Amino acid sequence: MTSRPPRCHGHCAAPNRARAGGKRARSRGLEVLMSSAVEGARDMCRLLLLLLLLALAAMAAAAGSVTGGAAVPGWSGSGSRAEGDVGCSKDEFQCLNGLCISVLVLCNGRDDCSDWSDEQNCTLSEIAVQLGKCGEFEFLCDTGQCIELQSVCDNFPDCTDGSDEANCNQNECLEANGKCSDYCWDLPLGYECACPAGLELINHFTCVDVDECRDSNVCDQICVNLHGSYKCECYQRYQRDPHSDACRAAGEEPFLIFTNHGSIRKLNINGMEHEELTDSLENAETLAVYVALSTIYWSDATHEGIFSKSMGQESKQIISDVQRIGGIAVDWIYGHIYWTEAAAGTLSFSTLDGLRRKTLFCMNLVEPAAVVVDPYSGVLYWADLGASAKIEKAGMDGADRRVLISIRIEKPTGLALDFIKNRLYWMDSGLHELFYSDLNGHFQRSILHSKKYLTNPFGLAVFENHIYWSDEESKTLFSADKFTGANVTSLAQNLTEPRSLVVYHKLIQPLGQNWCVEAHAACEFLCVPAPHTAQRYACLRPDDMKSDKTGRRCEIEMNRGISQDEEVDSSAWEDDGADSGGSQEEMDSGPSLEEEGGKSDSSEEEGGKTNLSEKEGEKSSPSEEVETNSSPTQREEKPKAADLAYLDAVSVGIIAIIVVLSGTAMCCAAVHWRVLYSRNKEPRCFSPVPLEAENSLIYSEQGSDAISQRSLL
Repeated sequence: MTSRPPRCHGHCAAPNRARAGGKRARSRGLEVLMSSAVEGARDMCRLLLLLLLLALAAMAAAAGSVTGGAAVPGWSGSGSRAEGDVGCSKDEFQCLNGLCISVLVLCNGRDDCSDWSDEQNCTLSEIAVQLGKCGEFEFLCDTGQCIELQSVCDNFPDCTDGSDEANCNQNECLEANGKCSDYCWDLPLGYECACPAGLELINHFTCVDVDECRDSNVCDQICVNLHGSYKCECYQRYQRDPHSDACRAAGEEPFLIFTNHGSIRKLNINGMEHEELTDSLENAETLAVYVALSTIYWSDATHEGIFSKSMGQESKQIISDVQRIGGIAVDWIYGHIYWTEAAAGTLSFSTLDGLRRKTLFCMNLVEPAAVVVDPYSGVLYWADLGASAKIEKAGMDGADRRVLISIRIEKPTGLALDFIKNRLYWMDSGLHELFYSDLNGHFQRSILHSKKYLTNPFGLAVFENHIYWSDEESKTLFSADKFTGANVTSLAQNLTEPRSLVVYHKLIQPLGQNWCVEAHAACEFLCVPAPHTAQRYACLRPDDMKSDKTGRRCEIEMNRGISQDEEVDSSAWEDDGADSGGSQEEMDSGPSLEEEGGKSDSSEEEGGKTNLSEKEGEKSSPSEEVETNSSPTQREEKPKAADLAYLDAVSVGIIAIIVVLSGTAMCCAAVHWRVLYSRNKEPRCFSPVPLEAENSLIYSEQGSDAISQRSLL
């Protein structure tokens, strides 16, 4: 039988008190440590919040620097230019204190200059007009009454206070010419300044030269501004007509060439001589010429191809498998022909023999129509007759594509370039109107609106001072003044189906620099001008060939089933080769041209190498098309990509701030919750509990207590 341990009758109270004292000491130590941790955590939270506020302030400052407008130098908050400016504009008056104010507030009875200099030397009639109380030919009496201006200073008081007869017979022009720079006219009451011909009055006192050349229509070609006048001159190889004073092309007489359904005809620009150049055609539509080679090019809708014919030779087909050609144009410097296909929605070009063919654009084209080229500047223009009709512009290498005209346009059917005035002309058969603008699409102007002469226009050409067009509805060729649209003249009537037309003269295609020849370009097949690059030319690859790793030489793609990964690798070499100074398309291949004629003779030498079957010529791998034809679009969307990148950066910053806020809140909540929990639990853990003897067993040899759960509860 096991004996119970003896009960404690007071002799174990001391060990219990010592044990409780140790627990209290440990509790106080834990409290000190916990309070230190809490203060540290609070300081950390304050620091994180301060950093967060600083970050928000920095982001707000950055946003302000991006979107905020800077103050305009030289202008005060009141809308007047600040003192110390270098002169005033022609629409402003310079006060004696140097302030510039609008001439519209002169003589209005208010001190706009702050020194009353804007109200000096004013006639009462000017004050009346400015105040809006009297008409232009009326005089304002001091009483507010308005009388006729001719009644002033007539020795009879018409104003009730006689103010119309005060200060009369004073010649203000006798003193310093009335401060007028040229003429001073004394009036019965006051005076006014005037200018000789060719000068204009500014600030009511000063005459300055009028730049008549600001109006681009003043002269046919060159305008030279002189002091008080101007003079017109002509470019080289043009001479002034003694009868009309207009600039005329020297040398042979220009003439028109136009398609007339089954034939191509030649017409003198005065409409007197008329002859056929080719006949027995099926359905000739669009037309282009290469004057230096005496060659004409045209498209035939029935044969679905492009044909060429040199003077004295037979015609031949150079390009096949093209449908609904909207327009063709010849690059007479680099030796290429460009065309649009409305059915396929593409813009393409090839060498003049048609052997090396390249699709320049195949995206975002709905119904491309007329196309014109400016190889001198390396730029081409084309019209799109889609639902959102527009006129576009791009480099001849496919770079920098952009929309020129998209407002006030419905159906642009004809395009023409004026190299003398640097203008782009177009006709709109939907609006029955003829327009022009500069080569950037600015300063758009309508020169002719007529349903009679522009019923359904198609072909358009510009030369010297005239513009020529064909109209399918009236079956007529017309001409008019290219500056005003006046003097509309019928050149040929009762034609079968007049469509495209061109002017044939050697000055219609001015000579220019061939950068592929000048730079000794190593392009083997296709070399085109690249106006937006340092080297000024680009090497492109034909649709049925691929570049090697140098990005210049090409080889025929015999295996049309090339994998997508291989095409990606091929595009990767071209990107690696971009260090040689080109854009994405510049790393492709191109032709070496003759320096004088600009011909593509190398195309004939390599004819056997590149003469693939028609099916192969049509096809190209999908990845190649994406690589070659989407690059202009990618270039066009760079600003959008930059904006998206900026928005992404802002989004990342906002997300980071949210994460920091959340972390800070969780940290603070966790620390405070731990403190509250610990403090609420402290009385249970460290408060002394009186123990009953019968519920405690003390084992002195083990130094431990067993406390019943009931007494603790």
